[in-house]
Amino acid sequence: MSDSILVAEDEPSSAEYLRVLLEGRGHEVRLAANGLEALLALESRPFDLVITDLRMPSMDGFELLSHLAQRWPDLPAIVLTANEDVEDVVEAVRLGAINYLLKPATPASVGSAIDRALLTRKRSSVAQTTVPELVGTSRAMIEVRHRVLMAARSDVHVLVTGATGTGKELVSRAIHKHSGLASGPFVAHNCALSPSDLFESEFFGHRRGAFTGADRDRRGLLREAHEGVLFLDELETLDLGFQAKLLRVIDDGEVRAVGAEKAERVSVRFVAATNREARTMIEEGSLREDLYYRLRGIEIRLPTLAERREDIPLLIGHFDKPGSAGFTPEAIEALCRADLPGNVRQLRNLVQGARAAAGDTQVGVRHLPLEVARGGARGPVSDAVPRGLSLREIERRAIVQALEDCQGNRTQAAKVLDIDRSTLRRKIQEYGIED
Repeated sequence: MSDSILVAEDEPSSAEYLRVLLEGRGHEVRLAANGLEALLALESRPFDLVITDLRMPSMDGFELLSHLAQRWPDLPAIVLTANEDVEDVVEAVRLGAINYLLKPATPASVGSAIDRALLTRKRSSVAQTTVPELVGTSRAMIEVRHRVLMAARSDVHVLVTGATGTGKELVSRAIHKHSGLASGPFVAHNCALSPSDLFESEFFGHRRGAFTGADRDRRGLLREAHEGVLFLDELETLDLGFQAKLLRVIDDGEVRAVGAEKAERVSVRFVAATNREARTMIEEGSLREDLYYRLRGIEIRLPTLAERREDIPLLIGHFDKPGSAGFTPEAIEALCRADLPGNVRQLRNLVQGARAAAGDTQVGVRHLPLEVARGGARGPVSDAVPRGLSLREIERRAIVQALEDCQGNRTQAAKVLDIDRSTLRRKIQEYGIED
């Protein structure tokens, strides 16, 4: 039996375009000129999906979405709008829309959105109301959990921003886990590790014999993530030309492997992450503005640990060995006072290191690194950075100091800075730091 789709659209040409397109894909289509007509249609029979414009007479798309959330909460809805206002999109998602399309929507983008929406509905279980893997009771973390659940209940692409160590991949995995795509794959990739000459092969895959060294078929990240989520960390490190190719995949839902004769359809939800401010990256030319807005269906900003210090005692208990003797109040207080620029990741490493030092006994101040026990920052790297500088200059000086302290050993310097070696290499190039 074909899926039935209700289209609420007041522009006759747009409504007819959708009817022809959807019937051509084998769907049963019912047209409504506004939200009120759509409600009457829903009263008369069930539908598998609703596509609605936002600006319509009599009853607009926002009010229609509110009625759907109250009376048909399991019915997925896709917004089709000519308005690129991000606030409208966020409000539509808050009201229950699982995706949005900008007019004029291409047949490929409409088809891809519908496929994911119907797939999500078939896989959806009872909606989650908590995200237990995200620890914290601070106002900042309550907002993060709210937006994670909003993202999980929708099908729009997501942009996660936050400083290094704040938990961007953890949040991305939580979105996948609590969504209707949870039974599908979660594929994680750090874009900083993508060799420029192998982008197409890495993302699109290749056929055996397509080039020298291609001794077997490769599926590629996009096909591996089919009917699931592709998490792209450090998005801005991708070459601008590759960003354009990625944007086309997002819009068209098609990939062609290197050496293949035909393109294949893929249904992928993108969750991208960056630790830099988007507007700065767009202005300096490292991030395409159109890609940013396409991925920013929902944006989730993760707070630094300094912005949620009240969560540190809970995080200590979360990271400590189950059934252990715990931490003394003095040790907890020292960690709450400490300067932890590596954020949650650094705190986790400190907790696990202190537990290893204490064994089965209670962790005390004596088991913490000296600079933490004293209530200071992180030793020579932090102490070398004066106040009154921009964040970029502080970061550059911290990297220079770490390299000097480690006699130029990048692996050791990356550990001191609590970042991975590929990020350090990129930062060295970005700031023009010479060995």
